[in-house]
Amino acid sequence: METGSLPLAEASSLRVDARAALLQAFIKYVAVGGIAFVVDWGTLNLCLWLGLHYMLGTALGFVFGLLTNYSLCVAWVWPGTRARSVRDVIVFSLIGLGGLALTELGMWLSVGLMHFHPSPSKIVLAAIVLVWNFSLRRIFVFFH
Repeated sequence: METGSLPLAEASSLRVDARAALLQAFIKYVAVGGIAFVVDWGTLNLCLWLGLHYMLGTALGFVFGLLTNYSLCVAWVWPGTRARSVRDVIVFSLIGLGGLALTELGMWLSVGLMHFHPSPSKIVLAAIVLVWNFSLRRIFVFFH
């Protein structure tokens, strides 16, 4: 039996290859996200140490983390990408702003309302936002 112009075995092999490539990209994205998170979280904690408000530290951390993330995504996660146009940077940033909105909301709920410490709250929220960012950036920036 054939699917389109490819025999079934070849089509199946292509699906496996595509899944492997997606898994590899996700693993790289997690590593990049880890680096960007260290920059983000470090900025938050530096701001807290300087006596600045945790919401300002969260926003500044986001900006520095976003710059780190975009640079490493283009260079390493999706190195053959053509996602270097102004449109791509804007969409990448807008998705990141959505992640920032989720983070700020989560920080407000966990720190402002529930009185948890900002640092562990940020760690939990980073995991949630990682999935948000990877999924949307893959669809709308790197493979649009």
